[in-house]
Amino acid sequence: MTVSTRAYDTRVKVEVRAVGLKATRKKRSLTQRKLAHALGISQNYIPAIEGGARHAGPKLQELMVEYLGCQFEDLFEVVVVDSETGRTQVL
Repeated sequence: MTVSTRAYDTRVKVEVRAVGLKATRKKRSLTQRKLAHALGISQNYIPAIEGGARHAGPKLQELMVEYLGCQFEDLFEVVVVDSETGRTQVL
């Protein structure tokens, strides 16, 4: 009898990066403070997301897309990161 087990590669993770958030926010003449207030989040969270120090979760991503009236792809890119090598691949 053969038993099969699946091993998951823990070296690889998927990140959703807000690469277009700052430009979209500025195009709509929104300050970080106004956007944060409209989304119901901390004012400090917006610059952290724009700078890549933090990542917006799925619910916040949806709120941002809805509030800014744009497509997901206008604000975010999905990236696979190999934590061993640091290599990234945009999906």
